[in-house]
Amino acid sequence: MPLYLNDEQTMLRDTAKDFVAEHAPVSHLRKLRDAKDTTGFSRDLWKQFAEMGFTGILIGEDEGGLGLGHVEAGVVLEEIGRNLSPSPFLSTAVAAVEALKGTPHAERVFPGILAGDTVAALAIDEGAKHRRVIAMQAERAGNGFRLTGAK
Repeated sequence: MPLYLNDEQTMLRDTAKDFVAEHAPVSHLRKLRDAKDTTGFSRDLWKQFAEMGFTGILIGEDEGGLGLGHVEAGVVLEEIGRNLSPSPFLSTAVAAVEALKGTPHAERVFPGILAGDTVAALAIDEGAKHRRVIAMQAERAGNGFRLTGAK
């Protein structure tokens, strides 16, 4: 199925394409790799993503974001992928935002995502090479859970 972008989405694509090509080309990935950077991405670049408004694509306007949709997030992801740009965009600005929408945590976490200060990750695997190992413990504590272990 072909994807036809409207004018606004086309402008977003062009903006993301130019931004990523200038600030996060493949050489950016190689530089992080060669430096054996343990973070895996540039926090300064993540801040720039926020300044461009990319981190707020899926956050509602009433919460300080752009209030756009998944097509727009996909447009930015495509440009990130085109340049092999290491970025927490998918895990933070897409997955975490969608997971937190409508929860009491959104009010606390979204400002950090919008500012480029917060990075989220999916904690799924505990073992190497996706082996089924689940050692983390979740114990009820007050209104939530206390996690013990490592992911």
